[in-house]
Amino acid sequence: MVGLVSVIVFGLVGCDRNAKDLVPTPSDDYLGVIEIGELEVVDPDTLNSFIAKQQGTLAYIQPNLEDSAGDPKWDSEDPALDGLTGQQRYDAHVAATGTLPYFFGQLGQADAGKRGGATFTFEGTGDELCIVVDPETVFWSQSIAPANRQDNFAYPDYYNDDGDLDLFAGLSSYYTGSPGVEIGDFTGFYTDSKGETVEIEYGECFQSGAQTGMDNAHAGRATTEYCTVDTDQKAGVEYTVVLDTFSVPLDDGVLSFGVAVVNERCSRIDKSECFIRGESLNANGQTKTCTERLEAAQCEGQLGAFCCANPEMCGDETAVDSDLCETVYGEGEDGNALDRGAWCESTGLCCSYDDE
Repeated sequence: MVGLVSVIVFGLVGCDRNAKDLVPTPSDDYLGVIEIGELEVVDPDTLNSFIAKQQGTLAYIQPNLEDSAGDPKWDSEDPALDGLTGQQRYDAHVAATGTLPYFFGQLGQADAGKRGGATFTFEGTGDELCIVVDPETVFWSQSIAPANRQDNFAYPDYYNDDGDLDLFAGLSSYYTGSPGVEIGDFTGFYTDSKGETVEIEYGECFQSGAQTGMDNAHAGRATTEYCTVDTDQKAGVEYTVVLDTFSVPLDDGVLSFGVAVVNERCSRIDKSECFIRGESLNANGQTKTCTERLEAAQCEGQLGAFCCANPEMCGDETAVDSDLCETVYGEGEDGNALDRGAWCESTGLCCSYDDE
């Protein structure tokens, strides 16, 4: 009996009964609430010009642009920009417009009892606009069905590096928070003829179908959230966007993210992980090693092979079927199964730590 009581007491002492281990500690290095400022409502072709991608194709953004060489076909009206790197073209665009075409940043855990997050503004154009935010890093649901297994998702996700931001937006005149100080919402109240208080929702960011098909449904951790905002007859009117911190990654206590407002309805752009790339940032603001390859692997349907080749980027190896990494690399041109080395060489998706 004494031994049994000892076991029970030990179990209670060792258990995280208040779940403190699931909430990062606030840090002096990363603010829990930040104000970004004004973002430009940017055209997809402008985004493509920074990465030297063909006009008219689906746009994407990334924080590191030095390797994106300029293409003269973009600048027939401005030869001074021909041949510049993506970063130089980006800097010239910001200097000309005075606003950022997108933003990459980091948030810490908010103090106990306070809402954390980021806010920014943009001006309506009179058209339908798409707001997209992507918190770090990449999330997927593991395929565990014994039949019809999806090898692309057969490897488990490492969830401790994933964060979650909830997206809200509306006219700035209805916003109740204090930018950079306190996160608010777009809720108003009035008293009807019977003396009852009625709540009014002034938010205009309805995420219809943004993963679940339900209005005002949020996408979950490490997954993009987006919504179309109709600014008809509101050209030049200021809107506020709220990125409400739902959870901060447990591995480092810092939530990195990327966000943009695109001059196009959401149905006409890529809202997946492939639109905002490289949003997982180090303390110096540079993309974390190999996370861009992780995103590329998911975009190219190569996630299972990527995790087998780079297990340190994914979840628990012991939870993987023993035969997965023997067959997941596919076949070469000769019909023989590829091994890790051949797959790495053909795809370029294996991690390199030479710069670490």
